This record gives sequence, structure tokens and C-alpha cells, in this order.
Amino acid sequence: MNENTIPSAVLPEHEDDPKTLHIFMLVKSTRHWLELATADRTAFLKEELLPLLVKRPEVTMRYFDAEAFSARATDVLFWETKDLSAWQWICDHLRETKFWDYYFEVLEILPSLEGNYLAAGR
Repeated sequence: MNENTIPSAVLPEHEDDPKTLHIFMLVKSTRHWLELATADRTAFLKEELLPLLVKRPEVTMRYFDAEAFSARATDVLFWETKDLSAWQWICDHLRETKFWDYYFEVLEILPSLEGNYLAAGR
């Protein structure tokens, strides 16, 4: 480290869990997805998406339906991980499925850290 380098410090609000990255993925369903029967949607998720999460247990995902509240994004996927390599692997492999750009248009990926200082004031 040279004299101009400043070491990275963990902000006080992130000291409890400084390495967990919370990633919000805003997606919009395409006609291809909407035209699938519910059983076919479920089969796709079980056969294509869930196996990726099983292979990378360092990454977890929650799914939120937003279409009643937004004209832009129909769904929000909330991912959590401490391992950016695992996250990158998930993205790379999602792109190889019909999820990415066939069934869903990925509008935005928003990586973030939880603001623990807000929770401390509750």
C-alpha cells in the first residue's frame, strides 16, 4: 500500500454483516412467459432455475410480483450472497437459459448493502 492508498473501512451501519450483498433484479415478463400455462411455468422454474440455486447455495433468491404496482417491472427478484463469484456464476448460467431475454427482460440489477443504521433506530 502506498502513501496515497486509503484502506477500505466498513461503515458502522454495515459492521454486523459487511459482506452480504443484496441484489435487486428488476425484470419484465415477455409474451413468451405470459403465454405459458401455469404448469409449464412451474416446470421451467423447477427444471432451469432451481438447479442453479442448488449448485450455488451461497446465493439465495426471493421472488416478488410487482405488476400491479409498476408498468415498468412486472417482477423483482431479490438475491443475497456473500460470494460475488457465485453471483456471477448464477448470472452467467441464467443467460444460458430462456429466463434471460426470452421469458424475462432484465431491466436493471441493483446491488446494495443493507442500511443497518435504519434498523438500529427501531
